[in-house]
Amino acid sequence: MSKPPLLFFIVLAIIAILATRQFIKQRREAAVNDASPIRSLTVEVKTKREFPAPNRRSRQREVIAGEEMRYEAWFHPLNGASDIKVQVKENDYHQMDKGSKGELKMQGSRFVSFTPVP
Repeated sequence: MSKPPLLFFIVLAIIAILATRQFIKQRREAAVNDASPIRSLTVEVKTKREFPAPNRRSRQREVIAGEEMRYEAWFHPLNGASDIKVQVKENDYHQMDKGSKGELKMQGSRFVSFTPVP
């Protein structure tokens, strides 16, 4: 039997290092979000979109019934700060309309809630 090439082990080591780095980054971000206070901002819903979770970016890809979807919203703070992009849950996504104004609650970079103001 021949020995596996050294390049194979190098590629596996690189993949393991990158996966560990991503895991540590996600854990650190979650810890920062948990430690952050909840802040409220007056915002306007700039845009929102929904897309399939595996998002393969194929132009010929059709949406399959029952496929998991992701929901994303862009908010524009009325105080002139830069736009905020967050992933939201399906029920939150369907309750907000483009152009509506309201109060956005964030904990660090984590979306907490959006309450429209009439």
